[in-house]
Amino acid sequence: MDQEQTENKYLLLGFWEFAILSTLVVVFFPWSLLFSVVFYGMDSTKLLIFALLHDAIKTLRAIIAIIISIGIIIYAIVWLFG
Repeated sequence: MDQEQTENKYLLLGFWEFAILSTLVVVFFPWSLLFSVVFYGMDSTKLLIFALLHDAIKTLRAIIAIIISIGIIIYAIVWLFG
């Protein structure tokens, strides 16, 4: 874990806490960021956005890995039995 991740309190949240937080931010998108800036400040809002991007990249990598794995399995089955 690098220094940025240890300082970002949003990356330390549990799965369900962060899932609820990210869902609320996405559902109420422009207003949620405005609320965050007004009540929590610019630094906390930046950390929130970085945590959301970090989670989105991890999710995208997981989806790509699953699609590639399924593709390889389908290709192997077609090659063996085709």
